[in-house]
Amino acid sequence: MSERSIKGEISESALSGLRVLELAEGVAGPHCGRFLAALGAEVIKMERPPNGDWARGVGPFLKGPPSGENSSLFAYNNPGKKSVLYDWASESGLEFLESLVADFDILIEDWDLDLRRTLHISRDRFTNKNKELIELSVTPYGLSGPYSGWKSSPIIQLALGGFLYLTGHPGQEPLMLPGHQPDYLTGLNGSNAIHIALWERDRSGEGQFLEVSMLETLATLHQFTMEMETFEGILRTRNGNQWQKQSSFASYGITTLPCSDGYICFGISAEDQWERLCAMIGREDLITDPEFDSRVKRANNADFLDGLLTDWIAGKTRKEVFMETSEVWTLPTAPILDMSEVLEDPQFVYRDMFKTSDASTKSGALFPTFPFKSTELTTSLGPLPVLGQHTEKFLRRYVWQ
Repeated sequence: MSERSIKGEISESALSGLRVLELAEGVAGPHCGRFLAALGAEVIKMERPPNGDWARGVGPFLKGPPSGENSSLFAYNNPGKKSVLYDWASESGLEFLESLVADFDILIEDWDLDLRRTLHISRDRFTNKNKELIELSVTPYGLSGPYSGWKSSPIIQLALGGFLYLTGHPGQEPLMLPGHQPDYLTGLNGSNAIHIALWERDRSGEGQFLEVSMLETLATLHQFTMEMETFEGILRTRNGNQWQKQSSFASYGITTLPCSDGYICFGISAEDQWERLCAMIGREDLITDPEFDSRVKRANNADFLDGLLTDWIAGKTRKEVFMETSEVWTLPTAPILDMSEVLEDPQFVYRDMFKTSDASTKSGALFPTFPFKSTELTTSLGPLPVLGQHTEKFLRRYVWQ
């Protein structure tokens, strides 16, 4: 295993000296590895020939026709890693991995049950070879249970996780959330699990086998939707642009309404905010009106209240409503932004949230950095590896020596 800094010793980056072997492909596992690489870990991304990680073939492509080196999906999740081309999916390949893990702290893989059974990969095959190894298994359903052998994708996870049921208008089909949100959240959870396991290893001296699944990641996010069902027996439903109208969570003020140039959303949830909203639209009488003196009553009059608020908004732009409600009335509101507007939003710009990190393609494309700021931690988005770029040096060290 690698020489890692003694606990408490100051290093250049938080994870300097940590060595990671990443065999996972796609989004969730590589997104986990992205965090580790940015914090200073050496991440060896072992890709199978001839094409490597399947994310290399997914568009949009940053410059020119698809080449395996210009996928925006791959570019986002893999900066700062080292690419080694090696086919490990055989008995001899797995035996090589067994010898290899002795020199690594972390193994990130996404092997489903079919692959594990075909290649005879037990959960302890690699942790038995290195008692300090932390192995992270990233799968859609986990490695046990009735769904554990099935295939999945983001829309399947969102459907089974209960999120599609909540998205859209009542009486109409559920709406899809775009992108790989379940995968990204799972990758983030995987990174958190690894950090916890590292702390435990500092205490006990031993590594462990970790599992993180996309379905269970989504299950942890429901909060009051689950409380409504389990404590009140009320099933939350789709409500379109309005907030929940049933249960003790019912309220008015969380809604989305049209402006002259798009849409604006309101996040009114506290009584003092409701009172300021009434004052803002010139209807202070609603504050003492018995028809609106509780959250449930206001929720049941949501269409009427939406009408009053729409009349007040009429003729105003999103920015005009946003600035007046936020600065004058201190109400939580926000314009609905498209991605071009997100990239130019002054809050993101001021916080330096988006940077170019695809030096190999020189496309100038922007990518998000990290969802935290620190006075001590340093993060670095290194260059994007060309497929197999570091193979020769790697094999010289571990095979040809």
